[in-house]
Amino acid sequence: MGDHDSWYTLLMPEFWAHLESSAAEHLARDKAFLIFGATHFTLVHVAGALLAFVFLIIAALRYRASLQDSSRGVIPPRNFGLAAMVDGFVGAVYNLSADVMGEEDAKRFLPLTGTLALFIFVCNIQGLIPGMLPPTDTLKTNLVFALIVFIVYNVAGVARNGFGYLAHFLGPKIGGFPWLFFLFLPIEIVSHLARPVSLSLRLTGNIVADHKVVGVVALMVPLLVPLPFLLLGTVVAIVQTLVFTLLTIIFIGLAVEHAEEH
Repeated sequence: MGDHDSWYTLLMPEFWAHLESSAAEHLARDKAFLIFGATHFTLVHVAGALLAFVFLIIAALRYRASLQDSSRGVIPPRNFGLAAMVDGFVGAVYNLSADVMGEEDAKRFLPLTGTLALFIFVCNIQGLIPGMLPPTDTLKTNLVFALIVFIVYNVAGVARNGFGYLAHFLGPKIGGFPWLFFLFLPIEIVSHLARPVSLSLRLTGNIVADHKVVGVVALMVPLLVPLPFLLLGTVVAIVQTLVFTLLTIIFIGLAVEHAEEH
């Protein structure tokens, strides 16, 4: 496969070419901006995200069905299937959240943190399948995730603490030096704006690097040799999901606890 080939271009070349050309007329960028240089327009990342979405819907339905049996989900299933995987995955996210922000807030924000973790992991793992591209190896996808986190934790902070949350942008209360807020305000604003940038760039950089390494090794020696790199890629997919999810939990936890600091 070439750099721009995928299962979509191989299995349905004419349909896929027509779809991408039609979409490029409305969505392709003609001008480069800063680090966003000229790129090959493709919908492969969109297709990968849709596949991840469909897979998670099926997994959620399987998990819901497992709760309808006589045990009501109290007793784990004997067979380690899709429902058990979802239960263990989301349970790990909940335990991580409870350690950082407490059980009450962990339950409140689990729909966000659990969904983000599942979706990012399923997207990451697609990079280990030959002929597939992980949706998370493009900055546009990851920036959307990061902006969602940025909006949620700021809205949650204001909803929980009101103007007390906004007061933390002025820095700590230092007796006799109220004018220091002129110093702390720009620092706090820049640090918060840097959060979605760092979240998206970190995930993009690691997934792109891992996908390129696995692809090059598989192209050079397609038998046996890529196996250790595929295992390493699995670790990278898990670790990057953990890092993004943990930072999301920390940001939300800090936002909803600011009232106690002031």
